[in-house]
Amino acid sequence: MASSQPMTATADSAGPVLLQVEDLQVEFATDEGIVRAVDGVSFEVREGEILGVVGESGSGKSVTMMSLMGLIGAQSGTVTGSVRFQDRVLHPESGREMRKIRGNQIGMVFQDPMTALNPVLKVGTQIAEAVRIHHRVSKQAAWQRAVDLLTRVGVPQPDQRADQYPHQFSGGMRQRAMIAMAIANDPLLLIADEPTTALDVTIQAQVLDLLRKAQQETGAATIFITHDLGVIAELAERVIVMYAGRIVERGSVASIFARPRHPYTIGLLSSLPSLKHDVDTLTPIPGSPPNLLQPAAGCPFEPRCVVGRGRPECAEVRPQLVEIAPGHESACHFAEDLEIIDGVPVAAGAAVSDAGTGGSDD
Repeated sequence: MASSQPMTATADSAGPVLLQVEDLQVEFATDEGIVRAVDGVSFEVREGEILGVVGESGSGKSVTMMSLMGLIGAQSGTVTGSVRFQDRVLHPESGREMRKIRGNQIGMVFQDPMTALNPVLKVGTQIAEAVRIHHRVSKQAAWQRAVDLLTRVGVPQPDQRADQYPHQFSGGMRQRAMIAMAIANDPLLLIADEPTTALDVTIQAQVLDLLRKAQQETGAATIFITHDLGVIAELAERVIVMYAGRIVERGSVASIFARPRHPYTIGLLSSLPSLKHDVDTLTPIPGSPPNLLQPAAGCPFEPRCVVGRGRPECAEVRPQLVEIAPGHESACHFAEDLEIIDGVPVAAGAAVSDAGTGGSDD
């Protein structure tokens, strides 16, 4: 299994455990074979906290959250593992049970605001519908709630905008409408799946501020999914780093940014532009994500890793999440010995040139 048990509470934990996920696995049957998109993921979310989930495309971030919401049907995939929300065990495959929770106690902001809204229904109608599904209120009361929510998320002239169709909204306005829909029933948990995708930089900043404000006003715990570590540094308290459907590192934002303990996390950080260093190019992570149809026997990052590439222990033995500092875990055979030299991860005592060519066997 890819992960150990969820981290224990720390002194600065936000509150009691709200969501607990253990050994979550999601498989899809394809013409070429079985794809395990999520492979033994375990984590927890505490009341009122913001948890960041980061990783490149295909790492399993969105599939993990879609499975928790019961949005992966039995015909499209197989979901196993344990999901506990508050004091009850959830069964994501149970459509009736999940319909009571989805959009009510758990809200979700989907990745693409351009396609997440129904193009043939007015925006206000869609938000009002989210209210009426879970509460016995009149159409008029639900419509007024939709207008109030659009006001709350900063949509100008909300009474007129509620009567318009999605194509009459800009991308940023559509995302605001999606956030309004997600918080319509004051959820206990809000999942934001790359909510700034396809938005320009200034609109991204507005949406992030809006999500932060919504979290503060509602007190909802938030899972923020992104590929941007800069966003995680700004918003989250704890962070999970995913690769090839597995958690490879997790801990507080402060500890992971101060000293990352997995070569993949170091690669993500090194690929970000920095105002502190005068460089002409960014440092990319070499290679491509693994083929999940042919899972690696050892570490899935080994073919791209400047520390572990070519080392027998990395190619043959699957690393487990191990606590290497209080509240900080890493799934790397060299987590204890990793150092960063000129933005490149190396095992303590190894030369940068050796690491860059596959490492030594010492």
